[in-house]
Amino acid sequence: MRPCVKPPLLIRGTEFGGSKPLFCIPLVATDLKQLLMQADVAQRLQADVVEWRADSYNELSAESVVEATHALRRTLDRQPILFTLRIGSEGGAREISQDLRTHCIDAVLRSGPIDLIDVELCNGPQILQPIIETAHGHAKRVILSFHDFQATPSNETLFGKISAMIDQGADIAKIACMPREPADVLRLLQVTLSARQAFPGVPLCTTSMGGLGLLSRVAGFLYGSDMAFAAGAAASAPGQIAIGEARALTEAFLRNI
Repeated sequence: MRPCVKPPLLIRGTEFGGSKPLFCIPLVATDLKQLLMQADVAQRLQADVVEWRADSYNELSAESVVEATHALRRTLDRQPILFTLRIGSEGGAREISQDLRTHCIDAVLRSGPIDLIDVELCNGPQILQPIIETAHGHAKRVILSFHDFQATPSNETLFGKISAMIDQGADIAKIACMPREPADVLRLLQVTLSARQAFPGVPLCTTSMGGLGLLSRVAGFLYGSDMAFAAGAAASAPGQIAIGEARALTEAFLRNI
């Protein structure tokens, strides 16, 4: 049996941590026209969640991102919208000043029709706590995340990252790392299961990136990962495969467990 969250986190009718593993399609558009085109593709592919990677957006201001989130909501009739303005050191499309990032995030949380926001753990409590308080004050959920595009840290380090995210107030904890050998993929799955057992009430999203890490995207749910990222019109990280392929592989596992 898949180890589920008890109880699952319900966002816009979607269960995070329920019996059904979720697939999120990222939108990596540079302008509003492209953003809505990619959102329409995600809608037609029946993504469970849609992430807007706003760090790819050319016109980056508080006003423009709030306007874009309203346009996204008009296109996406049911999917939870995840807003991400990723920092460069953890895979962002470009360097963005911290002042601009926090200004845009605050505006979206207060005025945008998003459902979740992803913020990196490395920002530290001084930046994270006001964001989390604003998010929760406006009925939004927070994913705290950690990314390593070079390697997969030790099990102790990964578990410590998840534990720190939960201590900071994350509604969902996310880690994504690059494997250098097959054992790294197995270690990430082991950490995922340990974290699910230690924190049974918190949804997890754990990924081993690149081609070597494919197993984590389509079978990670067996170990406690509740959401995986898959490509729609475009991918946002190494190793993302088309959502149709990913879902078919996952459903094959589900039919036989």
